[in-house]
Amino acid sequence: MEVQQFKEEVEKIVGNTIRFDGHFTKVVKNLPEERQQRILQWARDCAAGIIVPEPCKNYRHLIAFIFKSNDNRLRGILTKEKGSYFLELFLDNHKYYDEKRKYLGL
Repeated sequence: MEVQQFKEEVEKIVGNTIRFDGHFTKVVKNLPEERQQRILQWARDCAAGIIVPEPCKNYRHLIAFIFKSNDNRLRGILTKEKGSYFLELFLDNHKYYDEKRKYLGL
């Protein structure tokens, strides 16, 4: 799946326009179709309330859903304003994920 198509699919799932952070384009380009589908399913589960979010200690008005791949190479964070809209999908490797996690206070 192309990057733009992937972004549109994510926005359709979460119901609004969001930011894409990290090395998002590079990550999605290099993912096989199966892993892309796994991330989309994770986003569906987040939007449906199946996955329990974590509170962001540094930004109390935000909650975050965490994605960890089976091989520990890819991490994701989907942030949402409490009781409101999804804001951002972050996809990157472990190093940048740790920086983002610390920034949010997770």
